[in-house]
Amino acid sequence: MIIEELALAKLNLTLGVLYKREDGYHALDTVMQTVSLFDRVVIEKSRTVEVHVTGMTLPQENTMTKAAALYKQATGCGAKIRCEKRIPAEAGMGGGSADAAAVLRGLQRLHRMADDRTLREIALAVGADVPFLLRGGTARCEGVGEILTPFALGKRLWFVVAKPQQGVSTRELFSRLPLPRPRVQTLSAVSALARGDLYALAPLMQNVLEPAAIELVPEIGVLKQKLVDAGAVAAQMTGSGSAVFGLFESEDAAKAALPAVSDAAFSTVCYSL
Repeated sequence: MIIEELALAKLNLTLGVLYKREDGYHALDTVMQTVSLFDRVVIEKSRTVEVHVTGMTLPQENTMTKAAALYKQATGCGAKIRCEKRIPAEAGMGGGSADAAAVLRGLQRLHRMADDRTLREIALAVGADVPFLLRGGTARCEGVGEILTPFALGKRLWFVVAKPQQGVSTRELFSRLPLPRPRVQTLSAVSALARGDLYALAPLMQNVLEPAAIELVPEIGVLKQKLVDAGAVAAQMTGSGSAVFGLFESEDAAKAALPAVSDAAFSTVCYSL
């Protein structure tokens, strides 16, 4: 039996950093959204854990091998995994976390050997974004990202995503981040998203990591301005960068704006899923 899973990328529609925790991680308050950009993950039963990747070079120890190894440790069930990479690396779009989540969903479809609590524990052990990406959709995410409050969008969202050639080191970014940061109006943003009111949402979209990231990679700010000039209702960096996204009123508006960022290392139109 062979299982195929789509590893959906994510965007942070808001991202607030509250404080640094005693364990060294930062407490977050963010709204995350899965989008139609994906990696393709194919899984089949095996006594061991094997991972083969095309489209990108990954280290031998990666999020997929870690997720599969932890699942095997918990259940005794292995897998042969093939991944076709499309989500850019060092983008803040959760590519590695999405792949791990897809592996866990696929393993569970194959074996049915882990309960929901075990899956969540494995997901968090692999990475902070993996619990959200295990489920996908739209959610307010707190803690390090693992405390999820899902909700429904009032309308489909259309985005143009653009990434500079240079990525952002998450470790360096957080080391340069002065605290406290301004509070993000997460609940108001959730309300606007649930109503499908893009113009109420626009002034509430904020990523407090963005100013420090622009210092490291100035092209982030350049791409953001290009998206605004091309008609985006709002534009900002996702996650710890370096990808930037513009929010548009329609598919046609997004496709019309895509040429404005054609000089980026990566660019695409995508929508909320």
